[in-house]
Amino acid sequence: MSVNFCCRFGLLAPLLFIPNSYAGGKLSLSQAELTIKPQARLPELVVENQGDGPLYLDVTQQLLTNPGSQPETLVDIGNTESPSLLVTPSRLTLGPGQKRNMQLRVLAQPEKTQVWRITFRPQQKMHVVTDGVAATRAPLRISIGYGVVIYQAGGQR
Repeated sequence: MSVNFCCRFGLLAPLLFIPNSYAGGKLSLSQAELTIKPQARLPELVVENQGDGPLYLDVTQQLLTNPGSQPETLVDIGNTESPSLLVTPSRLTLGPGQKRNMQLRVLAQPEKTQVWRITFRPQQKMHVVTDGVAATRAPLRISIGYGVVIYQAGGQR
């Protein structure tokens, strides 16, 4: 090897081995699809933070009233006339490496199969700083949802 290559590599080597400095939460869900059968044991839904920072989650539950149709019609649990399933909590904070079991409660047995969509939205705030004569800061919120579909089997199909 030439001395020139070694000198250049010596200057670049520290840059190649810098660990990722992003400190944030990384959401992991145990399952993306669950089925709840009548009289059967409830499945588990585990939420985990695999990142190196805290994770703040908003959890929404919606009933899909027209499965298989486009566009989908989703009704928030608060606007559902008589919900048959409740998923809690609606807000969640997880530290690095922490896990949490979501609580699934069957409130009633539906006559026909219902489809529920549970969405987990991490809340992270970022600040954007612009370069120029007058540097300004602008808040930026990014909301990416991670979803779980729950099929609650009814008495008839």
